[in-house]
Amino acid sequence: MRVIKNCCLLLVLTVILSASGCYHTPKPKEYITIGALLPLTGEFSDDGIRAFNGLQLAKSEINDNGGILGKYIDIIILDDQGDIEQIVKQYNILKEKGVSAIIGSCYSYVTDALAEAAAKDGIPVISPTASARDITIGRNNVFRAIFVDDYQADVIAYFARSSLNAETALVMRNTDHDNFGCLTEYFTEAFKNYGGRVTAVETYSSEKDFPGILEKYADNPPDIIFCPADFIPAANLVDAAYEAGLNDTVILGSDAWDGLLAYITNPEAMQNVYYASSFSFDDPDPVVAEFVRNYLNDFAQMPLAASAGTYVCVYILAEAIEKAGTTDAAGIISAMRENEFDMMTGRISFDENNNPRPNIYIIQIKDGEYSMREKIGSERGDGN
Repeated sequence: MRVIKNCCLLLVLTVILSASGCYHTPKPKEYITIGALLPLTGEFSDDGIRAFNGLQLAKSEINDNGGILGKYIDIIILDDQGDIEQIVKQYNILKEKGVSAIIGSCYSYVTDALAEAAAKDGIPVISPTASARDITIGRNNVFRAIFVDDYQADVIAYFARSSLNAETALVMRNTDHDNFGCLTEYFTEAFKNYGGRVTAVETYSSEKDFPGILEKYADNPPDIIFCPADFIPAANLVDAAYEAGLNDTVILGSDAWDGLLAYITNPEAMQNVYYASSFSFDDPDPVVAEFVRNYLNDFAQMPLAASAGTYVCVYILAEAIEKAGTTDAAGIISAMRENEFDMMTGRISFDENNNPRPNIYIIQIKDGEYSMREKIGSERGDGN
């Protein structure tokens, strides 16, 4: 009987020891931390929220596929409020947290302040949608995922001449916004180079100026009106042109027009409106279609340029870190400068000023929806 008891005790001990030998403490997850600065509150929070969603989708996809360098991505997202002083404060918080890179911001004027601060520290920065030319010049660590303004203006002028057969253009310039002022200059030069004629350059400081300016052209309307502006003033311009009777004049805008449809009071006014964008959700490319489907499922809204831009930025940084094999700033920057990245917005390689030439989409509002009119790649060549 004692032998049986001893055998049973030995068996129990064996099972306990075997079980304890098979038990492993789960290895804690390791993270690569990226920062993001976006306008999540304030006048331009529409773009900020869409950009936020794009970040989250890319992070989830990458982590679900095993992360990078055996680690997961974590993104610390702070609100820059579309304000220069605020973005510098928030940048310093991210720097103190030791982020490997920063994505931001949505607009050129705040991104320029971010770029200036980051250039002193060498932290890699990539903006999803800031297109002003000077942001990256002389700043080895600052990149963008969108086209630069002079290239954008050239493509818009090319579209106006080749696809719309426009002969004459009225150009609208905002006296209080340097970046949009540069865009009007780039467009004016390019439109002339393509054989068009700029009949006038009208300046304005407020949207209240639109009706008085446009009424002057009611009897002799130009073929097109070009006005780079943010999406809310753009919507007011479209309404003002419609009310002034310029129903046959095509109105052209820049990438900052993305989102104007929500602010239009006269839907009939949209029939002759086009603008440039870095993304179109109805692009038939299967990669774009998959992104749109996943974004719609997760966020119950259609993605616009800000959504796609941040999504692409996360993937560019992830691929650069993977290629560099390190989160060291110098390694990430070298990998970004030396490699090409196949993204859903086109193949991205950075020039000497860290600027890419991705596809440019010409967007039309058709039947109350955003719609791709054309996709123009860099192989088109320049008119300059």
